Order: sequence, then structure tokens, then C-alpha cells
Amino acid sequence: MNHKFLVSFSLVLLLSLCLVNPALAEKSYYAERFDVQVDVQENGSALITETVEFRFSGDPFTFVFRDVSADKTDGLTFVDASMDGKLMPLGVGPGQVEVEAGNPLKLKWHFSPISDSAHIFVVRYQADGVIRKGDADSLIWFAVPTDHDYRINQSTITLTFPTGTAPLNAPTLSRDFESTSRDGRIVLTTSGLVSEEALVITANFPLNSLTQAAPQWQIQAEQKAAATSKALPFGIFTSLATLVLGGLGLFTYARNNRRELMLSPVVSTPTPPADVPPAVIGKLVGMYTFMGTIFDLAQRGILEVIEEKGTWGTKTFMLTRKDSTAPLNLHEQSLLEAVFKNGETQVNMSEVPTRMTYKKNLFEERLEQELIQRGWLDVELKQKRTQLIGLGVIAMFVVLVVFIGTLLLGFGVATSVNTAVLTAIFAGVCMGLFILSLALFIYASAFSILTPSGEEQAVRWKGFAEYLKQASKGREPAISPDYFEKYLAYAAVFGLGTPWAKYFQDLGGVPLPFWFHTMAGSHSDFGAMVAVMSASDASSVGGAGAAAGASGGGSSGAG
Repeated sequence: MNHKFLVSFSLVLLLSLCLVNPALAEKSYYAERFDVQVDVQENGSALITETVEFRFSGDPFTFVFRDVSADKTDGLTFVDASMDGKLMPLGVGPGQVEVEAGNPLKLKWHFSPISDSAHIFVVRYQADGVIRKGDADSLIWFAVPTDHDYRINQSTITLTFPTGTAPLNAPTLSRDFESTSRDGRIVLTTSGLVSEEALVITANFPLNSLTQAAPQWQIQAEQKAAATSKALPFGIFTSLATLVLGGLGLFTYARNNRRELMLSPVVSTPTPPADVPPAVIGKLVGMYTFMGTIFDLAQRGILEVIEEKGTWGTKTFMLTRKDSTAPLNLHEQSLLEAVFKNGETQVNMSEVPTRMTYKKNLFEERLEQELIQRGWLDVELKQKRTQLIGLGVIAMFVVLVVFIGTLLLGFGVATSVNTAVLTAIFAGVCMGLFILSLALFIYASAFSILTPSGEEQAVRWKGFAEYLKQASKGREPAISPDYFEKYLAYAAVFGLGTPWAKYFQDLGGVPLPFWFHTMAGSHSDFGAMVAVMSASDASSVGGAGAAAGASGGGSSGAG
């Protein structure tokens, strides 16, 4: 018994250790302190000393990194780095610091694996051109960068400055802090920084007390701003000129390709203009939906809808294909082939839209062929519209890419007025061409591809659609209950399935179609038909303020 107990206890203990160890070994770290000393120099530069005390837990760590942004400086120069008070030579091995100059200045302390301990990392670097000119000599510096994924318990920012110079007012931090002055230096202290929280120090000195000249980055920024301001009117003028000239060209093209058609206005018509398959009419008037064909086939005894009980008390509607020798149009054959896979005779109606999506091209092509055979669609006009749409899309894409490249490469480096003006002119042309391309796309999308006969038929059928719309709102004289099924397929084509069914539901006394089978006990439940029509309509739809503008920044972390 004791032996079995010991074995069982050992297994439980091992299992517990397996489950607990990953949590215990998880890597984590935070900074006890992130201290920064900013020694402002007389030439407008600053010697920066950063001291970070990290506490590591869990799996071993082998490096700490610091990327210092050189934005809004005239450059950064590495001085030295240390770990736990020991200077580290340059290199990539343990006990060495890896340095990569540039923007940002990249530093990486390498060391042998350490865990569950605290260590102090120090770096010194010189930042040139950090004193910017304005009403005063100003220092705005990211003491703690925004990009750090660890918390910082406390941060002390120490500011020193040349003898004989003093700030105009008390330096500030970008969050609540305490300030003291001692030994000619100002010490600002804060605590409780969360991850990704920056800390910016701002100090203003009397104008020209630290340096006589503005830093190069500020001079270049002001030159770019001035050049851009002078060049902007040229860009606006060029954009407007391109729009006017291009607009005249587009207007001339549209006028030359305009067709003089004597069409009657759309008038509500209570009867279908002709005996035409619903889907063909949908394609004609631009409101095509395959559900109209499904209901038309059901009325002809080729399909039927069966209501069944689904899971959790829900209802499902199964579309069933019946044995029938009734003749089919080509587009009706393609619909049945898309909806029913080989050997299938039944499918959930919720799956029909998805199946049609994958095989709708053949269905639409055959509808289009029927329009052409009836003399309602002009093939040449369709080709012209396709070309215009393609041209508009390609032009928009190309012009947009060129426009963005012009802004980045042109204004990004332009410091002279001439360069900025040329950039603005080129950008203005691109902007004008982009708007013209968009106008061309809109024009092409609205470009009718119907023949005069097709246009006339479209007007007539839109009149019938208007009648169905008004009738479904009860705004037409009393209509016979048998109109529900009679015009059901056309209502679905025009996207009026739901209001059409609801109107007859409210009317009452309307029998369900013979091809619509409800569950036992709910033969007169017209709500089931409303649900199907609703699905039919759905299927037819084919702390920033202080940090902004500061110098320095970058990121910090460990791994």
C-alpha cells in the first residue's frame, strides 16, 4: 500500500512541476530606475548619460538594447557604455557592446546568460544640435523613449548647463514630477511610468546664451517650410489647370459619344410589359438577382422549398430539385448546375448564394447572350465601357503612386524654392489627373451599353418595378391575393421580396404557393415565406502634446 502511495504521489508531484515550471520560467523584466543626465554644452550640443537598472526574472537574458533616434538633432556620437560599473569594449561577444552609428544610433549590451538578478547599464553619447532657436534657446528632449515594453519604477532627470547661464523658467517634464536644485544642477524626479510611456524634458534659456546659430536640422526644416509655402500656389494652379483642360476633353468625349434617345419617362405600370424570364429583366435594368430565377423555376414545377426544423429550435429551408422534363433556358441550366452538385437533389437555401458566387460568371454570360439575342445589348458599347473602366482604374493607380513618390522624394529633400516649385507643379498635375481618372471611372460605370430598343424596354420594366414597389406599400388599389405568387419572381428580381411578402401577410387569406411546403402544423404560417423572401433580398446584394516635436527618442528593451 505504502509503495503504491509513494508512486502515485511522485507522479502527481512530477505532473505539478511540469505544469508549474513554464509559469515560473516565463521571462519578465522591469526597470527599477531609468535615470538620464543631460549636460548642455556651450555649442548647442549635449552630453547624454543614461543609467538603467533592470531586474530580470525567469528564463535567462543575454542582451539589452537601446536605439537612440537622431531626429531633430545634427547627429549622435557614441562615447562609451558599461555594465555594473565595468566599461565594455566594442564587439558582439559576451561582455562587449555592439554599436551601429546612424539614425537611430543602435547599441546592444551582450553578456553571459543572467536571471533573477538586477544589473545596471550605462551609456554616454553626444547629441549635436539639440538647442533649437525661437524666442529662446530651447531644449526639448526625449529623456525616456516611447518605445519600451517594460515599466519603470522611478526616473530621475538631471539637467546641467554652462556656468553663467540659467534657464528662463523652471524646466518641466511631460508628466507630474518633483523638482530640486543643487550644486548648479536641476533634478526632476517622477515615478510609475508604464510601458510605452515617454518622458520629455523641456528647458528654455535666454536667446543666444548657449549658441549663436540654429542647428542645421532646424535651418533645413525652416527652408523646406518656406520653399513649400512659396511653391504651394504653383501646385494649386497646375492642379486646377489640369482639371480644366482634362475636364474639357472628357466633356467633349462624352458629348461626341452621347446618344439622342427619345425615351418616355418611367410611369407605374400594373402589368409586366412582356413575357420575359425574371433574371433577364434583372440584367436589363441592373438589379439582377438569381433568386428570381429560383422562384420562377419553382412556379414551373422544377424546384420546391421545404421547411424543416433545424438545431436549437431554428428553421431551415431546403431547396429541392424535382424530376421534370420542362424546357430550360441556358441561364436556367447554368443556375441549376451551380446550385446542385453532381448527384444532389437538395441543398440548404443558405448555401445557395455561396455556390452561386463561385459559378456566377457562366450564369451572367448566358443572361448577357439572351440580351444580345433580343437586340437589347450592344456588344461594341460594352467593349468601350470595359476599356474606359480599365483605363480609369489603371490611371488612378499609376497617378496615385507617382503622386505619393513625388511628395516623398520631392518635398522630402527640397530646400530650395526652385526644387519645391517643380515638385509642386508635378504634384499638381498628378492630383488633377487623379481626379480626372476618378471622373472617367464614374462616367464609364454609368455608360449605358443598351441599344435604343434595350433602353426603351428598361424604361417599361422600371415602370412595372415602380408599381410593385408602391403596391407593396399599400399605395395601389386593392389587388388580388393571387398576385403574390404571380409577380413573386419579379419582386425578388427588383429587390422587393420582403415588402411584397409582408404586404400579403398583412392582407391575410393569401395561400402559400403549392411549391412551398411548411412543417406539419404550420401550413398557413406565412411568416416562413417572409423569412425566405428576406433571405432573397439579402442575396441580391451582390500624452502626446509634450512629446510632439521632441528631439531624440527611439526604443529600449532586453532579451
